[in-house]
Amino acid sequence: MFIRKTHILNRETQKSYRNFQLVESVRTERGPRQRILLNLGTDLTLNDPERKQLANRIEEILKGIVSIFPVSGKIEEYAQKFASQLRDQSFSSAAKEKPLESTDLQTIDLETIQQQDPRTIGGEHLLLHIANQLDLSKKLKQLGLSDKEIALGLGNIIGRAVFPASERATHGWLCQRSGLGELLDFDFQRTHLDQLYRISDTLFKHKQELEKHLEQAQKNIHGFQSTMVLYDLTNTYMEGKAKSNPKALHGVSKEKRFDCPLITLGLVINEHGFTTRSSFLPGNISEPTTLQQAIEQLGGQNDLIKPVIVMDAGIASDDNLKWLRENKYPYIVSARQKAPSMELAEELVSVEAFSAEVKAAFIKNNGEEEKWLYCESEAKEAVASAMKSRFRERLEIDLKKLNEGLQKPLGRKQYTKILERIGRLKEKHKAISGCYEIMAHPSEDGKKTTAVTWTIKDEKMEEKLTGYYFLRTNLQETDPRKLWHLYGNLRTVEDAFRFMKSSLGMRPVYHQKDRRVDAHLWITILAYHLIQSCMYKLRKEGYMDRWETIRNNLSTRVRVTMQAKTEDGKTLHHRSSTKAEAHQIKIYQILGISPQILKAKKTII
Repeated sequence: MFIRKTHILNRETQKSYRNFQLVESVRTERGPRQRILLNLGTDLTLNDPERKQLANRIEEILKGIVSIFPVSGKIEEYAQKFASQLRDQSFSSAAKEKPLESTDLQTIDLETIQQQDPRTIGGEHLLLHIANQLDLSKKLKQLGLSDKEIALGLGNIIGRAVFPASERATHGWLCQRSGLGELLDFDFQRTHLDQLYRISDTLFKHKQELEKHLEQAQKNIHGFQSTMVLYDLTNTYMEGKAKSNPKALHGVSKEKRFDCPLITLGLVINEHGFTTRSSFLPGNISEPTTLQQAIEQLGGQNDLIKPVIVMDAGIASDDNLKWLRENKYPYIVSARQKAPSMELAEELVSVEAFSAEVKAAFIKNNGEEEKWLYCESEAKEAVASAMKSRFRERLEIDLKKLNEGLQKPLGRKQYTKILERIGRLKEKHKAISGCYEIMAHPSEDGKKTTAVTWTIKDEKMEEKLTGYYFLRTNLQETDPRKLWHLYGNLRTVEDAFRFMKSSLGMRPVYHQKDRRVDAHLWITILAYHLIQSCMYKLRKEGYMDRWETIRNNLSTRVRVTMQAKTEDGKTLHHRSSTKAEAHQIKIYQILGISPQILKAKKTII
């Protein structure tokens, strides 16, 4: 073998560029000829002696020869990559010439057996099956994507679900650790990182069409009807300043990363946990301003039967509720306003079948179109009590320090400055400071402060951090239990946000450009579509493991090549998948997937 450098002319641009080919000399009836084994591309950054070393090392790897003379790490990396590509070509050629028979006996030297090129295929195989069920490849084809772009798109989406990371890390995973390329019959090693970025941008351009397609496909597959809309917002922080991104703004960070610019994600999810619409908004967005836009994007504003809107207190402003009523939308919301009355219309009842942790009752209604549900939570009361104690302790420690400082020779004592300090402490501890009456006592001349004292206003302490809350609704439902459980569906969207951030690598965002940030978030949502479709079916059959557990269990399924010397001195390469274990077979049976992943392949070199 040797590497030949050639020059190829581009007929359109009339520009010449170099290309490297791995070539071997063969004897033919017409004399010795050169046969091209593999095109190595245009960016082989090696000099002539190094290219010779590379060709020799590739031949050693394929024939299982132990190298006497070590080569550089760069040459070894190239050699392993090109040897793997040559093996794949040889596997394909051997399969076309003679398929692997059920009885194919070979005599090999056991001492020469080696295992190489391990690639994970468990999670990839499962999610590719889900993607095919959803006709995702077919839809991408209809949208005008080429076969190469479809493979790159599926690689990016499935990679986010199985190996959540940045696009750069995903590209390395696709090339070096995953067998998804073999499942798709596509060589990711021949792609560049920029192509993965560009396919994310392409998928984002078709966001609206893909959302509609996936929503309908999921309904067709799982046979559910959606009668409820859950809407909520979250934000995630970004690394870097992202000055070129107009949506990257500072706001109230859910992760308490107030030092970083934020990007906001809005999700509309049905009661079954499937996302129907998504929006990417500025980091400082005010939640109440986004509801109308999100509902209008649903495209069902004129439908005769409208879904129930469920949302938390952050979005349930008076203006939003008025808009929902005007447009005939039924809703259940957590009230951010004070209840019109505390007089209950009935006795408190337990809203959970096996627990008295939450109790609820309707408030007396004076003929208004809305109803209010009073809810008491033992767990919320316990948390509120603990928070009160903790907040009180922190505030009182700071007040004691301020008072003790008045007795020190160099301590600040000016009356106006002490008042400013008290104001800052009230702002710092605003969750509890309203329950205190804090006084600064001036000296006779009014210039200095002699003492700082405080008392607790018990009546206000009871109003803050309580264990009760209110729900508002315009539904005609009269059973507190049913109404409370309908509102409980909002946990679905909160679970989705939590899952995307913790299990799909949505945070932090490393991109800086606006379109790249949106594309990154969109790939995460597409990955969530595949996972949710899988988890929905598993849970219907009583299989309750989390996705992280399933992903880890399937990671032991790999595709590996066995290499050994035959009795005639040649090298046998046999590539096969590991056998499914009992806990993996259970998942396959529920989802209707064959446990057999790809057929075995062999070639002799």
